Amino acid sequence: MDEASLAGTTWSCADQDLLTALDTLLRAGFTEVEIWAEGRHLDPRVEPDVEAVAGWLRRSPLTVRSVHLPFDGVLPDRPADERAAAWIRLCTRTLDHAAALGARLAVAHPVLFPDPADRAGQAADRFVRAADAIAAQAERRGIRLTLENMHTMRGPTLRTVQELTEALDRMTIGAGICVDTGHAVFNGRVGADLAAEIVQAGARLATTHVHDSDAIGRDPHLVPGDGIVDWAATLGAYETINYQGRYVLEVRGGDDPLATLGLSRQRLLDAANGASQSIGKGT
Repeated sequence: MDEASLAGTTWSCADQDLLTALDTLLRAGFTEVEIWAEGRHLDPRVEPDVEAVAGWLRRSPLTVRSVHLPFDGVLPDRPADERAAAWIRLCTRTLDHAAALGARLAVAHPVLFPDPADRAGQAADRFVRAADAIAAQAERRGIRLTLENMHTMRGPTLRTVQELTEALDRMTIGAGICVDTGHAVFNGRVGADLAAEIVQAGARLATTHVHDSDAIGRDPHLVPGDGIVDWAATLGAYETINYQGRYVLEVRGGDDPLATLGLSRQRLLDAANGASQSIGKGT
């Protein structure tokens, strides 16, 4: 791992508009970013000025590597099939924006759309069909879809790399995996179990969200070293599979995202280089 392998996300700059968030990430030292598109920034429902963002990027050394697709508030009172269809349409519009900004990856939360009358497995079947449709739209735009391990704070979802792998095996389009370290902890994957999730993703791991957590069942998006993640084991797992993608620091920026992002970058680099004794070791 080196500085060039680290990427930031506008999610960390939740209280900033998109252009300000991009400038913050640039000043924090990132050259590649992921743009958040749920409720703000690149969400089509907030009508982002994509042309203005594209113009800013042309004048900047910053490049957009990925976009995080929207997932919430999609026709919540309608039948599940209608919600899934609306999600496909919303993600397709987001992919248009992402392609205009040069993104190569799209990250999707595998949130299921269940109906009370669903038989066993029907919600997962519905998700696989929707994800396949989104992956096809992404592929047409030169973008690869990735599915992220998720927690249950927003409802039923796919939580583990095993569940993601089973969904990917049923899809016709070659999507990838995004392992989120904090979500893995939420789901009880701590220490060697978190490392095992990364190793299981293997060659399908296209990107990763990196942040710490302080307990199973919580998702605080902490700076690396402020929680219980064993970073030596976790980073070792990425090395085991020869991971060549980016480490997207998805930390909660708080009142001073620039300072938080700077600290997060240094902590992760120190962990990778074995230079810091204060980084978390799962204790």
